[in-house]
Amino acid sequence: MTRGNRPDLLGGGIAAVLRIGTLVAIAAVGVGYVAILASGEEPGSPALVELLGGGGAPALIGIGLLGLTMIPAGVLAVAAIGFWQQGERRRVATALVVLALLLASLATALLVTPPG
Repeated sequence: MTRGNRPDLLGGGIAAVLRIGTLVAIAAVGVGYVAILASGEEPGSPALVELLGGGGAPALIGIGLLGLTMIPAGVLAVAAIGFWQQGERRRVATALVVLALLLASLATALLVTPPG
């Protein structure tokens, strides 16, 4: 699992990002929904930007959804570091290009989402 003194990021690191990221994000969404139900608010389905900006329980749901959205970006970042440590420069470049495309698509989605 380790290579020298460094942990194996391509196996254990990616698994940790997926496991921990998913658990934290799902917990945030779950707590947010329970808080909304307890408060009597209407859950609805507003845009993520509105969830995050509104505060309260809906913002917690938005944080969880944003976390779920960002897990693949975290996996790609960990993979790029792992490939770098193994000397796989072409795979580093591939992981970084895919990461850039993912982040660009998320930014585009935020920019083209109509308000309200």
